Amino acid sequence: MCGITGIQQTNGAPADTDLLARMMKCMVHRGPDDSGSFHDGNYAVGFQRLAILDLTPTGHQPMHSPDGRYTIAFNGEVFNHADLRAELERDHGLKFITRTDTEVVLHCLALWGPAALERFNGFFALALWDSQARTLLLARDRVGKKPLYLAQVSGAWLFASEIKSLLQHPGLSRRMDAARLPAFLANRFVPQDETLFEGVTCVLPGHHLTLTADGPGEQRCWWDMKFAVPENPPGEEVLRERLEELLTDATRLRMVADVPFGAFLSGGIDSSVIVALMAGLHPMPVETFSVGFDTGFSEADHARKVAQLFKTNHHELTIGASDMIRAVPAAMFMRETPVSEPSDIPIYLLAQEARRHVTVVLSGEGSDEILAGYPKYGFETSIGRWLKFLPPPLLRSAAAALPFKLRRAQLALEASAERDAAERHAMWFGGFPRRPRQRLLAGGPLAGSDAHAAARAMLAGREWNSAMEQMLYLDMKAWLPANLLLRGDRMSMAHSLELRCPFLDYRLIEFCARELPAAMKVQQGKGKWLLRQLAARHLPDDIINRPKWGFKVPIGEWFRGPLAQLLSAMLLSTDSAVGQHLNGAEIARLVKEHHSGRCNHEKQLWILLQLELWHRMFIDQTLSPDDSLEAWGVNGSALQNSRG
Repeated sequence: MCGITGIQQTNGAPADTDLLARMMKCMVHRGPDDSGSFHDGNYAVGFQRLAILDLTPTGHQPMHSPDGRYTIAFNGEVFNHADLRAELERDHGLKFITRTDTEVVLHCLALWGPAALERFNGFFALALWDSQARTLLLARDRVGKKPLYLAQVSGAWLFASEIKSLLQHPGLSRRMDAARLPAFLANRFVPQDETLFEGVTCVLPGHHLTLTADGPGEQRCWWDMKFAVPENPPGEEVLRERLEELLTDATRLRMVADVPFGAFLSGGIDSSVIVALMAGLHPMPVETFSVGFDTGFSEADHARKVAQLFKTNHHELTIGASDMIRAVPAAMFMRETPVSEPSDIPIYLLAQEARRHVTVVLSGEGSDEILAGYPKYGFETSIGRWLKFLPPPLLRSAAAALPFKLRRAQLALEASAERDAAERHAMWFGGFPRRPRQRLLAGGPLAGSDAHAAARAMLAGREWNSAMEQMLYLDMKAWLPANLLLRGDRMSMAHSLELRCPFLDYRLIEFCARELPAAMKVQQGKGKWLLRQLAARHLPDDIINRPKWGFKVPIGEWFRGPLAQLLSAMLLSTDSAVGQHLNGAEIARLVKEHHSGRCNHEKQLWILLQLELWHRMFIDQTLSPDDSLEAWGVNGSALQNSRG
């Protein structure tokens, strides 16, 4: 993995090489091993290399085709490059001078054009310059594992792996796009655009576009998630064998590297299966990494058990409350979005620890989205389909009567009361459902705006065989790229660490969508049914069937104690950006009710606090990644003593 950035002038002027140098400097963390640039009149591209394959100087980028017509800057990995290389040598007589996948990608694109993208098994963002046609092809992998942002300024188009690079152009103003706020509040992320910055958007996952002297053409979809209902599916044993075959091969391919590699291990079924497969494929002990939290809410014991089972070389990081809060500014600077989930911080710190030992890690990310692993899938396919016949007011009243400790049941009832598909989908993981969001937006220009325009566009014109299919599609097209994969990329690349996800091999995605019956995904109210049967070959029952735990951080208690002053200083001050864009009286009510203990608004207040911190860091530029939040009244000693 690396970082790419570039400029294409559309006004006839030459590309600014000094600007390009500043854009590259912002992303040294993405590629500390080498850097390179290329200039051709109105076009300039820069590259920061994190060397994974062929560590020699021949892997230098940007890389040129033998005839000099094409120049590529490639960020990512194509895992089937060896097969493609053999085909190009055999059928087209091509000669290679490196062992890199980049050279294979370059030749494929030169031969087949954008159609070559369908041949690649991997994750990537790329820029291919055609010096003869004077056009630039920008493309992104199927699920959006690698980022690629775009911005138009006066007389030029900019692109980059990170927004920090785009902001180096003086013509790109540092402003928040307030029109994207409703979507952010509803989802905790911005679907499709993947950012709150005004004037910045992205190449969509599974899309490519071509930039000419006249500007960009329309983004063209080259891959989409398509479902099918198998007419005569084979039995469970055959499907389980096929799942294991695909997952084992996906894991094997992602272990190919000329640098040390390991795995993130939470002790849950997804990462544990990956570690089990890695242990069977690798002759040496696998390097594994887990993080625990000193409040007692920790999965570290489960991870340790799996590590002992497979005799891995296990590294365990234990963090406290003060570690979490101290890392917020630095993690936010790398994420470039509000840190809307507290669990992002442990991942940032774990990646930092892992990089001391390895350059590549595998993870279990993506399993829930292809195999219907989240509890919402089990609920929606069982109880949920009957609750929709009950009046929404009755369901909301029942939800309101439940205590916060039964939050999952409360959320299920609230979601069942919402009949709009896009709104209901967002409620399961989002921040502010319809009514609380309307109160926040009341009285302002965004009142009444549609927070789910992007989701509706994704669903438009499509037919679904089940509610599960619709949910899986939205998770794959919105939740994954704009939140989980964005987080994974930024938190790992902040420390020059490459993160690979075997479950997101496109062959697995298509197998689960087209060949796996619904009953092999959810059965007896449990998701990932077939994966559980596969896991039974490798893991003990208490790992397979234990409840999904995650990082449980006592944010609610902190907001009533050591973070209370910070919360008020950020959200209730006269210079609060959140207060200027949203209903200040409603924000004050949320803070007051939470402080008093009458209600638990920890999730909503965390989102608003992070939005404020993001604005101060990137828009106002009054908060730096090196700053300590104690300057705003964080009680460090109280945090250290907090145990939830």
